Amino acid sequence: MSMRISFTLENDLAHQIEQFATEKRIERNEAILRLIEAGVEKYTEDGAFVPVPRERSFEEVKAIKRSLESLTDAVVDLKKEIRVVHHILDLKWQRDLPPAPESGRRWWEFWKGL
Repeated sequence: MSMRISFTLENDLAHQIEQFATEKRIERNEAILRLIEAGVEKYTEDGAFVPVPRERSFEEVKAIKRSLESLTDAVVDLKKEIRVVHHILDLKWQRDLPPAPESGRRWWEFWKGL
C-alpha cells in the first residue's frame, strides 16, 4: 500500500538526509524511505523506541511557556468556578432540608424514650 505524506523537516535533519542521499547516490525520496525502513527495523529489534533528544529554539520555548501559562490560568479559573458551584449547591441543599422536628418532651422527661 502506498501513501502520500507531507511533513516539515528541520534544516539540520534535511541536510543530513541530503548528505545520506549523495553518499548512497540515490534520490532524496528514496533516502527518506530507506531511513524510515531502517528506523522501523531497529525499533522491532530493540523493542523500545528512544527518540533523539532535540534542542528547542528560543521562540519554541517561549511559545510553550506562554501556552503553559494560559493553561495554568484556565485551570485556576476552573477551580474557582467549581468552588462557586459547590457553594451554591451546598446552600441549596441546606435550604431544602426539612426543619428539625421539635421535641414534645421536656428535658426532665428523658426516661420516656428509654
